[in-house]
Amino acid sequence: MGTWIKTNKISYNLDKQAIASKYDFFRIETSDPYIKGGSYILDATTLNRSVKSLVFESGKRAVIMMLRDDRNRTRIKELVSIIEGGSKLAVAEENIQGIPDSVLLQLLLNALSSYDSNILRFNNLTGHLYCFHPGWVKRGKEKKEDIVWQIHCLEVRIARNNILEMSVRTFTSERLKKKITFTKRKFEDYPKYIISKDYTLRRRLSGETEPGFIMRQLDGKKHDISFLDLQGEMRFDKCKVGVLLKAIEAFNLQYESLALIKFVDIQESGRLDFKKRAAKENSKRIQELLKSFGVHIVDQIDDVYSKQFVETLQSLLLQKYDVLSSFGKRIKKDKLNICVIHNREYYEGISDPYDKKIPRVALQHVTLEDFAKDAQFAIATVVHEVLIKRDLEEGRITLFHWDTLGLKEDISFGAEAKLEEETKYFFMKIHPDGSFVIQEQEFNLFEMNEYTDCVNIFEDAKTKGENVKGLIRDKQGRINIIKDTGIITLPEADEIKELLASGDSNLRGKERREDLLSSCLDIKTYMEDGKQYYYVGTIGDGLRWKIPHAANVRCIEAYNGAPLMFEQLLPTMNVTFVHNGQLTVLPFPFKYLREYIESLRDKYNSK
Repeated sequence: MGTWIKTNKISYNLDKQAIASKYDFFRIETSDPYIKGGSYILDATTLNRSVKSLVFESGKRAVIMMLRDDRNRTRIKELVSIIEGGSKLAVAEENIQGIPDSVLLQLLLNALSSYDSNILRFNNLTGHLYCFHPGWVKRGKEKKEDIVWQIHCLEVRIARNNILEMSVRTFTSERLKKKITFTKRKFEDYPKYIISKDYTLRRRLSGETEPGFIMRQLDGKKHDISFLDLQGEMRFDKCKVGVLLKAIEAFNLQYESLALIKFVDIQESGRLDFKKRAAKENSKRIQELLKSFGVHIVDQIDDVYSKQFVETLQSLLLQKYDVLSSFGKRIKKDKLNICVIHNREYYEGISDPYDKKIPRVALQHVTLEDFAKDAQFAIATVVHEVLIKRDLEEGRITLFHWDTLGLKEDISFGAEAKLEEETKYFFMKIHPDGSFVIQEQEFNLFEMNEYTDCVNIFEDAKTKGENVKGLIRDKQGRINIIKDTGIITLPEADEIKELLASGDSNLRGKERREDLLSSCLDIKTYMEDGKQYYYVGTIGDGLRWKIPHAANVRCIEAYNGAPLMFEQLLPTMNVTFVHNGQLTVLPFPFKYLREYIESLRDKYNSK
């Protein structure tokens, strides 16, 4: 039997009778399409100490949880009456049996805002639970004044199918509003919040003039919080896993006799561990291709700095791949071309060489200003990209020995994309020898072909709110659907926390790694309700101190009685040329499809 996989799916116990003896519940509802000033209702009511939490079920309905008191009905009506638009709101007491379990769990979770911790703070704001840590505060100076520019936090919520989700949110000071583009919603329409001494937030009230924060990120910026950090207890406490552990501990402690949450373990049914030998084979294959095709560096800047940069690229290619490269000012059609240009900002308003594509030529642009600090990593990315582009030009996979899969017939991979505001569908049919063709398919009610069912699956998924990541179709027309689940895998967080708290930080040995991190490593599968699930974790061999991102679990669903055929394709994810140095989360042909789609997008944008 396989080992167990820990996930963010939860099981729970709710003693509703005991909960109802301690809390009252009220439902606020409007006959309008939505509760106007909805977020203000949530934030204003939290100012009343008897109100413990709120959750919006929809734009029209919210549920409030209050400490049990015979005067609550009068209090809540008075509170609603002073809110703008309150006259259109109906307030009714809600029987706990009529509240969905997911909403009740979220109400209890949101009420953790009263939980006291030395470092981590929970904040029930706008009907959501946000976790704040001092280490996520971005500060700076302005005219010698110490200013908080941004506050990052983690939202913890119960999603459908009892999945505990974590999402990074950012509150930005209104002093930076000029660095944010407001289109669908004006700046004035955003609720404003002010910062407390413990770095949590509360709604700014009428008459208060302190600079506020809005929930928006700066244009072009994205903040992330590490999924797992093993570099000591303090770093663990501020990573996503550490915060989630603290939230669950706080929940189970605060509601000890009322409710309990724990994570679900699922038994593994298969695995594919990444071996160093595979990495060496992949590197050797790339070296062979580079030497066979030849590499030519094109200097389209032609100044002192670009000449030095070209020398750096040549040196990196020689060091990493033992490949000698040529250079010049013109593209060589018979070679792999790495083209040195400026970034897009430089070419604003003038002809951009990035927009110039040459048919049947493998060409990868490198921007002088943006070349990564980790040069070894960056040159590998450039090499992988240009080799994939050559494969697309030639219609043959060379980065991977396709025939090793043992497939005797054609197999197709399908993806959807939005181009020029229109949804389009693309299919890559790969022959047993690794040659392939890519074609576009439109949604057409009056025309039937081999991909009609595939297009219909994508269309149906939209109506169901499902996220289809891709389709696989064999020659007989049998289809497997790859869907997102919202499930991620988790390490043994309790044990890690205990070891780090005791001063034991030596967690990376092979045996310990398997005990503590097995659920986050390599490629593993499990079966549930006739469906196959898989995830692609961090490469276990040579694990570092940090795991930046969680491993997302995806579902393989057989369409219309088709057999599951994903197992044979697992090796197509056991490669590192898609995500440089890490395994790919989808079979790598989807990377080829994405590159093909991006080339079309560039073509449309250059018109």
